[in-house]
Amino acid sequence: MTDNMEISPQNSDQDDSDDERRRSRGRREHLINLPSHRRRTKSEVDHDHYQMINDRIVEDITLDFMYKPRTLTILSFFCAVLVYLAFRNDTNADDNLYQGLLGALSLFLVVSALAFPNGPFIRPHPIVWRTIFGLSVAYMVLLQFCLFLTYDQIKAMLVYFDPVGLSAEKLVEKEYAVNCSDLSWARVWSHMDIFAVGHFLGWAMKALLIRHNNICWLISCAWEFTEVIFTHLLPNFEECWWDAIGLDIFLCNGLGIFVGLRISNFLSMKSFHWESIKDIKSTRGKVRRAVLQFTPESWSQNNWTDVYAIKRTFAVFLFVMIWLITELNTFFLKHIFVIDTSHPVVFWRIILIALISAPSIRQYYAFATDPRVKRLGMQCWVYCAVCALEAAICIKVGRDQFQPAKLLLIAAWIFFMFAMTFATILLSVKWAERNKDLTKKVEVEGTERRAYIDSSCENLGMLDDEVKERRRQLGVDSKKKL
Repeated sequence: MTDNMEISPQNSDQDDSDDERRRSRGRREHLINLPSHRRRTKSEVDHDHYQMINDRIVEDITLDFMYKPRTLTILSFFCAVLVYLAFRNDTNADDNLYQGLLGALSLFLVVSALAFPNGPFIRPHPIVWRTIFGLSVAYMVLLQFCLFLTYDQIKAMLVYFDPVGLSAEKLVEKEYAVNCSDLSWARVWSHMDIFAVGHFLGWAMKALLIRHNNICWLISCAWEFTEVIFTHLLPNFEECWWDAIGLDIFLCNGLGIFVGLRISNFLSMKSFHWESIKDIKSTRGKVRRAVLQFTPESWSQNNWTDVYAIKRTFAVFLFVMIWLITELNTFFLKHIFVIDTSHPVVFWRIILIALISAPSIRQYYAFATDPRVKRLGMQCWVYCAVCALEAAICIKVGRDQFQPAKLLLIAAWIFFMFAMTFATILLSVKWAERNKDLTKKVEVEGTERRAYIDSSCENLGMLDDEVKERRRQLGVDSKKKL
């Protein structure tokens, strides 16, 4: 029973903060405060596991000003800006079309930031990942629209947005497979260009996302093999053997993988139980906690391999194939529509793919490893759709520009990729079995199996309470960091 009372203006901000905090803790309270006489159903458990990767809730709000609802303020400001821009100038038809498209995209991104699911990440702020989700959906819709156009129509659209940079009819690219017998330090150094830096930085980022040494090396080697297979379609893939093996695989890619995994290991050793900023008394401590807002909320190693899980074997194979197709799309789109590598549209497409791949890999990993995650996360779903649509556009629009594809060679490539994936998984499992610090034998449903000891939340359960219970069942020290 409550009494009627007036809410003073001074308390309104605090009430908003309390409401947001109660909403963010709602899911956890739902798990804890269930009636003792009712056992949670399997569908409820599966739903909670899916929510952890598709719409994760911020359970510990420490920076209140970053989480207060401001929907009316955003609506008022956005409407004022759009009205001002719409009435400022309407004499130039091309400018009106460009500004109208830009306004439509901006409106869609604002709605995305307010209404789309958070995804699996909550740092630096869920609104960042909701906006990235919105960008991926907008890009997917654009690709679907272009799929029904001809080459000339798509090229006309590109020329409209950049009449100078996107109007070229012939692409001039650097040739790498020239005089391969000249193996000198000067020749090798001449190949250390901006693309070598891109290889290193790209693989450092990929290692941070995949967090598995063997799979990183698998994709690195598989890509060089893919370039050889598709040389009959894209001659630019031709390069000297020492360039492909020495510079690409071992130097640039290998160094990037090493640095990325070292950063991953460093982050996993840090304590992520950050205290609330309200509990920090010193100004220096408050600033430090605010800076930590822009680092991951948690960091866990990915254990992709399990010798008993055939589903996971095919999941890793599909993961590798989607990754390779995404890389192929970059080169085919650039070649078909005659876009120079230095053009900003190439750079920003790569940045967009990198941003949407981060939550997509997290969601796909949970789907592949956690048996209670029955559905693929929406960001991962959109990423797969983007990959498929890009490939479809390349096949439809570019089929007249290339000689007939060697289907038997491509079929052999797919089979070889599966064989390499299976060998990589088998090697990883054997290594884990021999390393007593990583695994131990446990009994699961009457069968003795080997399980990872200090596994990530996804391998023991998506929810923290289930992880602790699973550790207790396995006889693992619960004080170890997740």
